[in-house]
Amino acid sequence: MKVTSYDYKYQHLGTVYRLIEQFELISRTDLAKLSGFAPASMTVLTKTLIDNKFILERTSQNLPSRGRPAVGLAVSPFYWHYLCLTISTTKLSIYLCDLSGKLIQQCDYAITQEEYSKLDSYILSSVQHFSDQIDIEQKNLFAISISVLGKIDPTRRIITQLGHQTVQCAIVENLATHFSQPILLNEHFQLWFLAESALGSLISNDNVIFLQLDDTVNLSVLLKGSLLHQDEHKRMSVDKMIMPKFSALSDEIAQDINELERYQLANQVTFPALSKLIDRYLPNECEHNQDKIAYFCQQVEQNNPNAMRILAHISDNLAYMLMNLVNIFSTEKIMLNSPLLQIKHPLFEQIQTKLKQNLLLNDLNVDLVTSQYDLDSPIIPSIAIKLGIYEGTLLKEFISI
Repeated sequence: MKVTSYDYKYQHLGTVYRLIEQFELISRTDLAKLSGFAPASMTVLTKTLIDNKFILERTSQNLPSRGRPAVGLAVSPFYWHYLCLTISTTKLSIYLCDLSGKLIQQCDYAITQEEYSKLDSYILSSVQHFSDQIDIEQKNLFAISISVLGKIDPTRRIITQLGHQTVQCAIVENLATHFSQPILLNEHFQLWFLAESALGSLISNDNVIFLQLDDTVNLSVLLKGSLLHQDEHKRMSVDKMIMPKFSALSDEIAQDINELERYQLANQVTFPALSKLIDRYLPNECEHNQDKIAYFCQQVEQNNPNAMRILAHISDNLAYMLMNLVNIFSTEKIMLNSPLLQIKHPLFEQIQTKLKQNLLLNDLNVDLVTSQYDLDSPIIPSIAIKLGIYEGTLLKEFISI
């Protein structure tokens, strides 16, 4: 797509905004040096952002620039707010944040099986309830970002899957009947690794395997700073990777599935699959898979022999899958995000040991790391809005040039 001079102006505004956000408080002189823009251009750009209430001027005695008085620029937390939604199989979390990303208000709404057939209207009514409770000013609302622990359609307007369950939720169309602001719909996995690579603990890493394990297996590989897989959802499909038969549990976990599919990764380590082993070897009264996983983690912490067998099954499969990817891409850092991180120490210890035993690249030191953000952190849906500002695309909606 051709980029016009009109587009470049918004990109320049986004560049300036990002630098101000990054440094929290910065002088115009330092801003011009870092951005490469001429002082006159910087004056125009910062005035535009100030006039539209995206940034403000603040005095400081500690700015890293010469001369006094010191007047710096900072992101304004006072005018613009935005809404974030995180939708999982059992919960809708709604957050109100200011432009700096600071959480102002949060509320959780339970999602039951009864809501699945009318999910779009349920989400809309929940958002309306949240808006009414905290009296959100529509004129101050900048955008809405939705993060889905599932799948969305290529148009990024419809939720097609939540966990393992197929749904048809025209969420963007429904919310647009009540909100005129930009509505951004994305898959949680994509937003998670964007947040980690743009704002989080991997901001300076160019070669990373991102693995998210819950009801599904999501995986992406970052090589030399670029995503290896560039489809609309930016993930690799590893669900059908065939695993070896590590123990009797490899058969028991999927004994109701034909042998052709039984040893596929998704049928060995996802939460719906693991729940079968948990119910069989760790009797419980938990209703949801997430609760069963939490119970399993408790049993691992208590060194329950059956729980340790299941843990070995999980680490065998994950280590085998990661071993193949590391051998191909020579990636030295693996980031895992999963509720299984409740048992991070024994899980990582087993995976590390098995990787060292089987890696073809003996001189490679693989580092397993955890996400900086919780699964329901508002930073994850926030990244879609932040990137929209940095790129200038969202600024077009509110700034006339």
